[in-house]
Amino acid sequence: MSTMAERRTAYDAYVTHIHGLCRDPGTRRRLSTGLGRPVEECDQMDKFLTRYTAGRPGRRAHYTVASLIALAGPEVHTPGVRPTRRSGTLAAQTEPAGQPNPPATGVAPDAWFRRPNLGTALAAAVLDAGWSEDRTADRLHVMTRIGDDQLHRRLPTLIRRLLSDGLTPDWGVLLHDLVQRSYRPDTVGLRWRDAFYLTLHQPATD
Repeated sequence: MSTMAERRTAYDAYVTHIHGLCRDPGTRRRLSTGLGRPVEECDQMDKFLTRYTAGRPGRRAHYTVASLIALAGPEVHTPGVRPTRRSGTLAAQTEPAGQPNPPATGVAPDAWFRRPNLGTALAAAVLDAGWSEDRTADRLHVMTRIGDDQLHRRLPTLIRRLLSDGLTPDWGVLLHDLVQRSYRPDTVGLRWRDAFYLTLHQPATD
């Protein structure tokens, strides 16, 4: 059985692979057909993803993230939210534009969890893109309570809006959390909410 560190390395490698696939417009279009859909309805994606996902945990999470990366486009490699003056402490969690996520081999677990998750991205939308704090918090709380199927169906709308405001999720972390959510939904939900509120209420930087 693979260790958690090995799985996290695999998640980042998968994200890099999907970015590569999306450089071909036809492949990107086929991958985008899975937005919000269960795996059973994603036959156009099977050619590209089956050997990476068949018989493995979190298959729908892998299909969902592949379709979201296709939605974003191959040029969107920036992991995590983009720092500004108010969310400047996130700078250490991001890589320069055009670079995929670094492998997670040998990285301590706390380093992985310092990477921005969905809660961090939503906090950045409040701080940097003018989203309503109350409405965004309500939306996050709903997303931590609903079942997996509804979450996967709702993610494309949310991610599309984040992307339109220049905010790119850390795809590797999102994939990890979607896989883990099937087994530990309360833990993942709490992690998203913690990240949201801690990011909102960190001191402003110069």
